[in-house]
Amino acid sequence: MILPVVNNIININKHQILPFPSFNQSWQALHYTALDNDTVCISSGSTDLHIGKTYKNIQKSLGNITAKDIENIAQRLQLEFGDISREEIFNIMNTMSEYGSYNALKKIVDELYQKKISEIFDFAALYMYKDKIVKEEIDNPFVNDSGLKVPADYFNKIITCIPKDNGVALGSVFDYLTFLKYPMYYGTKKSALVLDKNSIKLFQKMKEMDRDFFNREVLNCDELVPVYIDNFENSYNFLNQGKTFEQNVFDFTKKYQRLKHEHPEFSSDKIIDILCNSKNIKDIKSLGFNPVRIKPLKKDNIDAQTIAQNLAPVMPSEEKFKSIIKNIAKRSEIEPQIIENLLLEYLDKNLAVYSPRLLSKKLQTLHKKIVESVKSKGYPEENIYYTVLNPNKSTGIISYQFQNVNNIPDNKIIYWRGFSLMPDTDLKLPEKSTIVILDDCFISGNTIIYELFNYQLEANNLNIQRDGTNILFASVLCTNAAEDRIRKNIRYANRENKDDIVSVDQKNINWCEDIKSKYITDLLKLIRKDNQILATTAVVFPFMGSDTNAPGVRELFAQFVPNRNYLHNEVKEDDFFVDY
Repeated sequence: MILPVVNNIININKHQILPFPSFNQSWQALHYTALDNDTVCISSGSTDLHIGKTYKNIQKSLGNITAKDIENIAQRLQLEFGDISREEIFNIMNTMSEYGSYNALKKIVDELYQKKISEIFDFAALYMYKDKIVKEEIDNPFVNDSGLKVPADYFNKIITCIPKDNGVALGSVFDYLTFLKYPMYYGTKKSALVLDKNSIKLFQKMKEMDRDFFNREVLNCDELVPVYIDNFENSYNFLNQGKTFEQNVFDFTKKYQRLKHEHPEFSSDKIIDILCNSKNIKDIKSLGFNPVRIKPLKKDNIDAQTIAQNLAPVMPSEEKFKSIIKNIAKRSEIEPQIIENLLLEYLDKNLAVYSPRLLSKKLQTLHKKIVESVKSKGYPEENIYYTVLNPNKSTGIISYQFQNVNNIPDNKIIYWRGFSLMPDTDLKLPEKSTIVILDDCFISGNTIIYELFNYQLEANNLNIQRDGTNILFASVLCTNAAEDRIRKNIRYANRENKDDIVSVDQKNINWCEDIKSKYITDLLKLIRKDNQILATTAVVFPFMGSDTNAPGVRELFAQFVPNRNYLHNEVKEDDFFVDY
């Protein structure tokens, strides 16, 4: 962006300190200083127009659906389905939209709190990774990383027999989304066993192989409360917005109309319940569960504004956005308009905010890029497999969303962390296969090649044992620093013609090179304990704010997540790994 024409030239002495409040970081206190002869050339007039433009650009990118949009959709549906009343259409639209925003998380957690449930149990992780099982020498059971002890013969059966291809269970996703982010009821040890189609399939496999184990450790466990979230999976929820809202409602109304013709005696609510929940509830009960059903609050007089509010992404109002920008600027001793304009310039260049709708679109684009990359290397699309490196991290959420918005079958979703950690019998792939390492963002690149996945070790295994299998790193957002680091590792492994990296959005982590004023880089940088400086990011997914995000605008980032606990606030020491 080009800054406004100069009205006033302001010189600021380098020793002037710009005080900002503590951001509770482990790094040394930030001091905001200017360089010798650093002259700021910028308009000192009103920034309201600039703030309004920046806000509207963000709002547009997130794909807001207005009340007027809802009215137009309702009119088109009435024309298409003449025997469905306007009241029924709004009832359907409300059901489809009630989990459309991450704001709906609080309603779910509040119900769990009322039922005195202390947490959501991520059971899938216990059964899907063989490398987590170790033998205890004293009493000879197997012990997993959560401390659960099971006789060796049971765990041998369960772990080696359950296939490693299964969609991410909703319980894993909700455990990540709620753990330490919302107050839960800590008076009991009751844990919610969230049941959905993916967990149902997992338990069906478990029950078939060892009914006694399933009954004792899952079905009749006193500490587990089976929970089913009504309507969630079959609605336009915040984890699956691959279709447009209108297409989603159209497809549902078509099924609604057919069932209404078959059973004219059924009420609108009963038809909706049958279409959204009956199959899951039937399968859950066939397993022996009697689940607690979390039901959305019944609403009266549903209108277009109600539905638009259901779908509204988490974001501040324009007035709130403006007040935050101005409050940040006021806390400095520099003329506020200068800081406002510099901060807005930074946001224009660097801010990447994702809503459920935007993220779904990005994941569909990512899928196309993955297929293009694989085909360019002469590998078949049907031999692409997508990893779930950890179902209880953002990799689990991305895997869940990626599968749903792109209609990926379960046999292409694999629980796999590397051939070195799992015996060959656990993962048999056809010749010329591609394993995709999925994540939401690659900021430094360290997590995906050092922590969650040991790329150099696996590359060596592939070179020696499985020369026909390739690795593809894929993320929604990737910085130039992360791409450079991953490509260096690929070159070091002598796999430049095999492995690759693709992303949808690219960001330059060295943003400070493009912003000339030292004031704004001082405001937004992070300083390590050893005084090394890291140029920071401005990345906000609805479930996470990166731990490399700029501390000076943390209160702004907090407006795009369900609550402030979704923001990370530290840069890890290992973000400074020495590359090969």
